[in-house]
Amino acid sequence: MIDILITSKDAARLSQVVHVLGECGDYRTTRAADSPSLLVERGDSLDAFDVLIVDAASTQDAELPVVAQLCQKHKHLSCILLTPDASPETLIAAMRAGFRDVLNWPLERRALADALVRLEAQRLKTHTHTTEIVSFMSCKGGVGTSFIAANVADMIAGARQKRVLMIDLNQLFADAAFLVTGETPPSTLPQLCSQIDRMDVAFFDASVLHVSDTFHILAGAGDPVKAAEIKEDRLEWILGVAAPRYDFVIFDLGQTINPISMLALDRSDQIHIVLQATMPHVRAGRRLQEILGSLGYAAERTRLLLNRYSRHEERARAAMEQVLGMRPYQVIPDDVAAVSEAINQGVPVSKTGRKSGVSRSLQTLADNIAGGASNSGAERPKSESLFARMLGRHPAPNLEMQ
Repeated sequence: MIDILITSKDAARLSQVVHVLGECGDYRTTRAADSPSLLVERGDSLDAFDVLIVDAASTQDAELPVVAQLCQKHKHLSCILLTPDASPETLIAAMRAGFRDVLNWPLERRALADALVRLEAQRLKTHTHTTEIVSFMSCKGGVGTSFIAANVADMIAGARQKRVLMIDLNQLFADAAFLVTGETPPSTLPQLCSQIDRMDVAFFDASVLHVSDTFHILAGAGDPVKAAEIKEDRLEWILGVAAPRYDFVIFDLGQTINPISMLALDRSDQIHIVLQATMPHVRAGRRLQEILGSLGYAAERTRLLLNRYSRHEERARAAMEQVLGMRPYQVIPDDVAAVSEAINQGVPVSKTGRKSGVSRSLQTLADNIAGGASNSGAERPKSESLFARMLGRHPAPNLEMQ
């Protein structure tokens, strides 16, 4: 997948470019309402992107000398200029600065798609790394979503030796880090958002909690008030810079649907919904299914995780499968003793109860996620971008599942 950074001083045109990119294919996009000169200050964070799209009203606004400097410093970066002035003089000046393509404004989808196909073909010859993004969310609180997400992330990083980043977006208490380690995170997501202009590779690395060499956690807000300080554009920049450095990015979304969690869902290759085999969970799960469908998330990306399951709940499980029209992707048995011991010690359940049913089930889930990522070559079903949905359907700004 190509990672694309789009820069423009015009917010409306910036959103329009994102919308056209969504029609062109499955690309990971990051917006920057900046000029190219401000990108220079972000240092080696630009190494995370494959393509830079500069939207400018003129060659002066495009800051061609600055783009030439960026191209010289980041030699892998392919640049595309969008401008209403596509004269031969502009084309020559842009090419000398390092732009690969100059596209006329208003932007035509086919022209942009053709340019990206050319760049992608060139990129595949030298770079094949992909990042799998997986979200865990629940339809009701207290079902063990954070426990599952943190332990699955730890297992993928450990047994599979993959580089894993977990981002805690739980809007309530965001304590996922303490489920697998006793160390205090050096920073939190709101703190990182407030210092976004400082973020380069070294600053990001110092901000995440290093559970192991291959498993890092970006801690959440810690309370709902601080969670409100997280802004979409800053989370988008963090994700755009960080994701290419990992094999997996795991989101713990809790039970809130808002623009922040929708940004994570937009990027997710898999969406795991955690619930229990009780009728209140079945009703809430059905409602969550309907909400995700109305927001454009394809059913093929959705998985059901049945947690805390015991044999006496067979009837409730059958009702759940009938109402939701899906079988559980993974069933995790109820084992209060094993889970409580791991939580109380602040270590992964694989260390305190490796042979327990919970640990074995979570290891199977981790293997399926990691194995599915390595074998997935087909393009995932495409959903509308967050911006298209916000403009078209105006979803509720903050929805807590009850």
